[in-house]
Amino acid sequence: MSRSRPPAPLPDDLPDAVRVLLTELRELRTASGHDLRSLERRTHASRSSWSRWLGGETFVPRTAVTALAQLCGGDRHRLEALWDVADQAREAAAASGTPDVAPSTAPRGEPTAPPGEPSAPARETAPSHGETAAPDGGPPAPDSETPTPTAGASTESPASPPVPRRRGPKVVLVGAVAGCVLVSGAAGVLLGTTLRTNAQESPDGPARASASPARATRATVHAIYRHEVVARAQSWHPHAPGRVPYDQAASYQGYRADGSGYASMALGLPAPGPNSAALLASYCDRIPPARLGPGDLVVNATGGPDAREVMIFERWTGPSRTAYWAYQQRRGYGTDHLVRGAGLTRDGRHVACHPRNLRDDPVG
Repeated sequence: MSRSRPPAPLPDDLPDAVRVLLTELRELRTASGHDLRSLERRTHASRSSWSRWLGGETFVPRTAVTALAQLCGGDRHRLEALWDVADQAREAAAASGTPDVAPSTAPRGEPTAPPGEPSAPARETAPSHGETAAPDGGPPAPDSETPTPTAGASTESPASPPVPRRRGPKVVLVGAVAGCVLVSGAAGVLLGTTLRTNAQESPDGPARASASPARATRATVHAIYRHEVVARAQSWHPHAPGRVPYDQAASYQGYRADGSGYASMALGLPAPGPNSAALLASYCDRIPPARLGPGDLVVNATGGPDAREVMIFERWTGPSRTAYWAYQQRRGYGTDHLVRGAGLTRDGRHVACHPRNLRDDPVG
């Protein structure tokens, strides 16, 4: 084992899910004592590749995450699940035009995975609805752009007498009608696709993620007011004899009896509730701690099961904003209402975030 310098801070414009993944990978490497030279000797990637991946310059391949977990004794399945969530967030950021970490690249001659194993999940692109794919990569089918001459159509040469002008509008009119029919059909397909996409991405429409980090069936997420979140949080009897015991393997009212399940219940997210990483990546937007309001969350999705936690913000303890009252399904106790200070400093672990389906209470 060799001693290494503290890693440089991650870029500010990384998606939250990517930041969670890289923070956990960096902590795992530091705890194991492996530096970049050691990773180069014991894996299939170079020191410069590991530096770019762990520094957030390029997106780390899934096979590199697996190799690091095996080398450093990490939870391989958890890290691979975090990678799936981070990859989904990265693609969503790229689709929306948000600055994102660059795709993973490896120098020539330095594979990141053993032969025969892909470096990332393969993705296939299917032809769009209404398109006709040409066989063997040939030119597009004739019905896509170029109209086919019909029987009886004029094939006169340039030397033939010109067509009378009064017949021109009829031909143009027929062509325009046919074009309108084709365009209307295409517009209908495009409009239907757009409406389905908007419904999936709207806070009031289907959710963007489920309890599993992998791509799953989307469920409806309705908007909810801040006071409703607080009222739902109080329904589990925090800091009272009737509180719900903390148990990741148990459920209460259809939700997991852990921190992320409790927060999902309060926000009205799909049961049994996404885990902390999916909650942060797919249901929330990161905000400065000073903007926290009732119903917002403070999430730590890094570390092992004994470190991850989710707090439901209620109110500040005073004008100095050095601590706040929060509802939390606390490990070893159960539903609690307590004063916390986590997330007020940028420690790379706790993140202040605003749920996308949360609305301000109506005034008056």
